[in-house]
Amino acid sequence: MVKMLGLWLLLICLPIFTNASQDVIFNKPLSSLDPRYTYTYELMELIFKATPEYTNAQVKTTEMNMTRSRIFHELKKGKLLNVVAEAPQKEWDSNLIVVPIPIRKGLQGFRIFIVKDKNRKKLVQVGRLKSLKALHTGSGNEWSIRLAMEQAGFAVVTANGYESLFAMLSKQRFTTFGRGINEAYREVESHLALYPDFVVDNHILLEIPLATYFYVSPSFPEIADRIRLGLLRLIENGEFDRFFFQKYCSDILKANMSERLRFKIDNPQVSQKRMISLVGDGFLLDSNKSYKKVCLSMTQ
Repeated sequence: MVKMLGLWLLLICLPIFTNASQDVIFNKPLSSLDPRYTYTYELMELIFKATPEYTNAQVKTTEMNMTRSRIFHELKKGKLLNVVAEAPQKEWDSNLIVVPIPIRKGLQGFRIFIVKDKNRKKLVQVGRLKSLKALHTGSGNEWSIRLAMEQAGFAVVTANGYESLFAMLSKQRFTTFGRGINEAYREVESHLALYPDFVVDNHILLEIPLATYFYVSPSFPEIADRIRLGLLRLIENGEFDRFFFQKYCSDILKANMSERLRFKIDNPQVSQKRMISLVGDGFLLDSNKSYKKVCLSMTQ
């Protein structure tokens, strides 16, 4: 009750700009097989609906897809795009406006592994974190998760392109490809025609503190205010949870987190304190918890 009262007080104290809304321009998905962006586009539409005091706005995407470094530089300019949903990085925090509400409840920090079917046994045989670290694993060169895994002692093989990582896994340049629970099953499905021997391991869960925040160009502070206000309203009225669980319950239940062999590593780029600063620690997912009842109630 105290937390909800605090959240409500925060809501009514936030500044409101009634005539300063602009269209939100996201980066285009990295490939036609990349399913990760739909969630953020649809969430932004809900944010618009939750903040009617702002003028009408649309969700748009750039004409080209960009690397993360290019996205960062373009966000600072605020001309080609003005918002992105990304994991924290120190340079981003220092130069952009961050809305510190983890829009996936930390789900992408619960890492499961895409492997070739013939290598599935290698993960079944893993009993200690040391054994998991010894298996070469793939990561995007600019992904924030790469630094966390390297500092923990993983043998990380990198690539610049999103699709390149799937091709490299197929060619066994590495054995495991760690993905968030919200990503792994969808990516195996979307790449089935190209890589029919890819499967999701059902034995290991690697927990890494990870958040997806909305980062906004410093040229568009009104958009950042609208996103913050809209998210808090959606959380307060329960619509955020309904949206989140309707999108991800099938993945969460399929992953069966509490029954896996679980390992944890630190992430120097993510502050747990900031993750819960506006929403409380109960907002984040817990790998010890079963979400069957929640999912049943949210998806009926």
